[in-house]
Amino acid sequence: MCGFAALFERDRDFPQDLLQAIGQDLRHRGPDSEGIVDRTGMALVFRRLSILDIRHIADQPMTDDSGRYTLVYNGEIYNYRALRSELETAGHQFKTNGDTEVLLHGFMQWGEGVLGKAEGMFAFVIVDHATGKVTAARDALGIKPLYISRQGNLIALSSEMRPLQRLVRSGPCRIALAELLVYRFAAGRLSNLENIDRIPPGTVVTFNLDGSGYAERRYFDITDSIGHTNRITPQAAADMVRESVESSVAAHLASDVDYAVQLSGGIDSSLVTVLAAKGRTRPLHSFAIGFPDSPHDESAYRREVIETAGTVHHEMPVDSVMFADALPRAVSHMEGPSPHLGCILLMLLCDRIRDTTKVVLTGEGADEAFGGYERYAQWQSLQRYRRLAQLVPERLWPLLKRYGWLKHYSDHDPAIFSSVFSDYWKLPELFPSLAPAAGAREEIAARFPDFRDRMMAVDQTVYLESLLLRQDKMAMAASVEARVPFAHAPLFQAMNSIPHHLRVPGGRTKPLLKGLAEKFFSSSFVHRRKVALTIPLAEWLAVPTGLGRYLELLTEPNARLPGYGDRVAIRRMVDSFRGGDRSVARILVHMINIETWLRSVANPVTGASR
Repeated sequence: MCGFAALFERDRDFPQDLLQAIGQDLRHRGPDSEGIVDRTGMALVFRRLSILDIRHIADQPMTDDSGRYTLVYNGEIYNYRALRSELETAGHQFKTNGDTEVLLHGFMQWGEGVLGKAEGMFAFVIVDHATGKVTAARDALGIKPLYISRQGNLIALSSEMRPLQRLVRSGPCRIALAELLVYRFAAGRLSNLENIDRIPPGTVVTFNLDGSGYAERRYFDITDSIGHTNRITPQAAADMVRESVESSVAAHLASDVDYAVQLSGGIDSSLVTVLAAKGRTRPLHSFAIGFPDSPHDESAYRREVIETAGTVHHEMPVDSVMFADALPRAVSHMEGPSPHLGCILLMLLCDRIRDTTKVVLTGEGADEAFGGYERYAQWQSLQRYRRLAQLVPERLWPLLKRYGWLKHYSDHDPAIFSSVFSDYWKLPELFPSLAPAAGAREEIAARFPDFRDRMMAVDQTVYLESLLLRQDKMAMAASVEARVPFAHAPLFQAMNSIPHHLRVPGGRTKPLLKGLAEKFFSSSFVHRRKVALTIPLAEWLAVPTGLGRYLELLTEPNARLPGYGDRVAIRRMVDSFRGGDRSVARILVHMINIETWLRSVANPVTGASR
């Protein structure tokens, strides 16, 4: 897990002070070592967090013995040992024991074909100095971020946007802002900023050192496996789930340093914990956020997992003041508003984890693979609402005030909008000019006539990427590598082959994964109602010294977000909350989140770390 920037512009010599500043921008992603390769027309800046083969011989940028290829790479290739054995059979020799050199030699042997062999999370850039060709790629599901900016003769790629902002003029993208307001995440290539794009998951980019011959192609698209299910018995499906989950967790344990787990107490992280603890000779450390005296606290459920897995557990209580203090730093590292306010909690937890280890396993991805959101339990109702709403002529809606809520389903596909910000319907009144246009979500959903297929396609691409991006950036803010065993391409492909009536039947969530969990935990633990990472926002926003301190951001004359909407209505909402109306807390915190980001773009915090 590391960070890099790769800059290319014909005949340009990149100043050393620029490269050093970029290195500082990325330092939190790799505090263990740094490296720069600088030639006329190109520069590679790298920061390393050493996990596999922690010796300096494995540092980057890495160049092969012939001097032809140079690599910068962020991530982990979990099947690197098998690939190394295959390469050694083909005659390759290795100096290191990690995955970086395996990726480099794999490219030398198979070219872009290495992308079909490597299983893991990665973003990389490889320069072929002999041909002048540059190849960059991002992993299949988008676990590791990769940004690009193309301005004039400049092509620049980076693990984060901040280094690119030193090279190109950029500001908030209005199209992205509309999506951030409604969905909390800008989809597809939208990076939140103008003149900077996010390279999509499963994409490879090629171009020449002189900037010519630029091309992109998708080498992997998880939606290709949606809608093509196999006939399978319930027992065979259960066996497939167990084998896929156990093998993925085992693969994600490859490390030359110790690892810990994020334990919420939910099924996903609990399964990762019990499987990761299996066969260890020393106790596994687990970490959790606690909300003492809150109805959303899951510490009672965590105790069952701790006893089952035998972990050394660390509980970190968080209150409104801690949360509020951390908000600007989290937004700075997120390089956008938090897609889920749990981001701040994840960052604080990783701060604590860093005192013990620099690798942590999490449960992200299980809901997208197994249908874990409430919308999968309610898919039949959502589909029915859509059909009913489309039968009503537009002229009759004013007469159906009691059923006005149903009109939203005539305007929007609930397979897409069932995952939006919960107070979406209030937003058009506040920001009438920021209605999101049809974009990546609609383009993905349009490929599938089946309602559940549309839901899964959007969740497994856009929604999953938002969660993976937050996990990466919040962990990296604390110089911790986050691993996501459920977000494993082979596992997703296997789950997508299971028929809907077994995986997402309706009326309940992720029945297949719960079936696996029953082998380790009590029925009451497995079948309780999902809590997730629920934050007591209304209570915290009411604390003037805590989250409530940010209410002023929305009413100040220089407030950025209200400039896109109705300042008077926003002020009335703030006053309403202060008068005791707690129902508007979520939308106010959402606007504070975006406002904090907009101000950080105007006043960037470079190289922010712990």
